[in-house]
Amino acid sequence: MGDIIIEETNHRAFVITMANFFMLAAALAVCIYGFINRNRPLKILGLAAAIIFFMGFIAALVKSSKKKIFLTITVDGIIDSSSLGGYGFIPYGDIKDFEIVNYYGIETIAVILKNPENIIDKLPLSKKRQAKRNLNLKLPAVILHTELAKDMVPQDILTLLQKRLRDYNRLYV
Repeated sequence: MGDIIIEETNHRAFVITMANFFMLAAALAVCIYGFINRNRPLKILGLAAAIIFFMGFIAALVKSSKKKIFLTITVDGIIDSSSLGGYGFIPYGDIKDFEIVNYYGIETIAVILKNPENIIDKLPLSKKRQAKRNLNLKLPAVILHTELAKDMVPQDILTLLQKRLRDYNRLYV
């Protein structure tokens, strides 16, 4: 069994790419207008802006083409590396179950831990605060924000996670 990698959508990079493209088009229009009307300041300003926005467009295009990993489901556990508060590696030995919960109006996957305090103590300070806040709100300590998953709905991810957890428990517990 290999690792299952779920990618994260990168809407922000796409929006930045499109903004740079439109600004590049506007800068070129200013430059062309300056050439047509023989207006030297408009030529220079338009050309300088076009160069800057062209470099920004290329940089944004490269950034938007990179794949961002949202969640990796391994044979030993899950690696949450999402940009919205990724928890890192959580071994299946510490996981009791997974379930879908409604978190501020968004369907997310809750990781039900066997002993939440042990896992919370291992987390970095910012994640520790987030996990404790979730427990105070009567929610599971670890929540996977699945709205960022590319081409997958929470039910699909939940099915994959539960299958891997069952396989792990059958083999090692």
